[in-house]
Amino acid sequence: MGMNLRTFLGKIKNYNPRLYISQIEGITIKYVKLLEENQTLFEPDHLYVCETFNFKKIPSQKGAVNILCIKTDDLQYKPDKNSIVNLIVLNTDMDIFKTFNEIQSILIKHQEFSIASTKLLDALISGKGLEHIVNTGCEILKNPICILDLSFKLIASSKDIKVEDPVWIELLTKGYCSYNFVPMSNVRNFIDVVHKSSSPIFIGKDKFRIPRIISNIKINDKVVGYVTALECQKPFSRNDIEFIFLLCKVVASEMQKNSSLQNIKGLKYENFIMDLLNGKETDTRVIEERSKFLDLHFKHNLYILVVNVPQNNFVNIPLHRVRDAIEYMLVGSKSVIYENSVVILISQKNKISDIEHSFSKVIDFFKKNNIHGGLSRCFHDLANTRKYYEQSLKAITLGMGLKINKFLFFYEDLAIYHLLETCSSKSDLKNFCHDSIFNLMRYDKSHNTKYLKCLRFYLLNEKNQLKTSKTLNICRSTLVHRIEKIQEIMGVNLNDVKITFRLNLSFIILEYIDEFK
Repeated sequence: MGMNLRTFLGKIKNYNPRLYISQIEGITIKYVKLLEENQTLFEPDHLYVCETFNFKKIPSQKGAVNILCIKTDDLQYKPDKNSIVNLIVLNTDMDIFKTFNEIQSILIKHQEFSIASTKLLDALISGKGLEHIVNTGCEILKNPICILDLSFKLIASSKDIKVEDPVWIELLTKGYCSYNFVPMSNVRNFIDVVHKSSSPIFIGKDKFRIPRIISNIKINDKVVGYVTALECQKPFSRNDIEFIFLLCKVVASEMQKNSSLQNIKGLKYENFIMDLLNGKETDTRVIEERSKFLDLHFKHNLYILVVNVPQNNFVNIPLHRVRDAIEYMLVGSKSVIYENSVVILISQKNKISDIEHSFSKVIDFFKKNNIHGGLSRCFHDLANTRKYYEQSLKAITLGMGLKINKFLFFYEDLAIYHLLETCSSKSDLKNFCHDSIFNLMRYDKSHNTKYLKCLRFYLLNEKNQLKTSKTLNICRSTLVHRIEKIQEIMGVNLNDVKITFRLNLSFIILEYIDEFK
């Protein structure tokens, strides 16, 4: 494994070399040798180190000749346009042997880094996940490594290296940073420093008891997590900074397999909310600690709003645009893109009483962009987030399946249909209908009447005769006659509360199975 000449020149720039380069592209340095006094044969992948040299002795050959000279203040060299020499001149006080050793060390470290890179890439393509990548990184670095998400929850950590560091022990024991252990002010300072840096940062003993290298992990130029390595078993070297930089890229490639991470904004609460949504975080004590650590203050009444944005020719709006628009309309809400939908956690001081009014701007936005949303029932415990997320999803499925002419579906309005959907897998739903309703259906069919429709509106209007007669566009006396006839045909008393409940349920069942419209 060699080092291309351009990279090599970057490694020695601290020596302020004078360069006379005739060819840089395609030149790889694999070996370094001391130049012999009367040498006439030169290999193009060798770098020859000398104190002085007569460039006129260089024979004509196909490949480039790479020479590094030291102590040559009086060197007068003017390459011609046909020169094949790549000359590097170091004006240094070091003797030739020390210079040789340093150059050799640069090549050896580069080879070691190349080997380490290969091992990391092998770990990535092995498909064994983040833990395997982190353990491979730990073996190469010979120091412990961990990966945190933006909420400072532990994603993966190396094994088998004991670390006597309170913060590290707390992190590996609990799986997250607690507010009492690491103040949020320190976290903000940490985020400011790490996020602004394009390369790994070394933090010494003035900040931590054990020095460490910390670097951010980026996907699509957005920070999605952090890699931390502790200086426990071996002092860090400059190569280790480069290695951590490479490790972050490999980790990002592995994390990119998680589609949710490709759509994050880089906000510290996003991973926490996704943990709530997928049901990974259900311990109330842990949720309280993580919320406090992340400086999240939710009000008593919580709702989950899921926005379904189909990616087809009829809808052409990116998920992130939907997310930004709804966050703007629902001030104080927290949103993520999760499972190809926009999911919003809404917290309110008071319960939402009028959905159409409270979400009027959101509904208008849905109409304009031909998208639909589902709103859960109100809840109060974040540990139940998954349950109410599923309610929102079910509200969308039921609302669109029943072809309800709305853009925002409230689960509370559709819960009865969820019940019917569950029961339908066990039994024929018609068995739960009141028998008398089928008598009325048969009568309508044989006598070409519409008593069933009349009964439905009468019950929907809570047996208010004035409202029902206006709805059906008939006079009140006609309605009274029809209701009497309906009771006669069905053999029921519509003043009986239990009967009206069963009939209402029967109508809901018939609508659900699409036998009444």
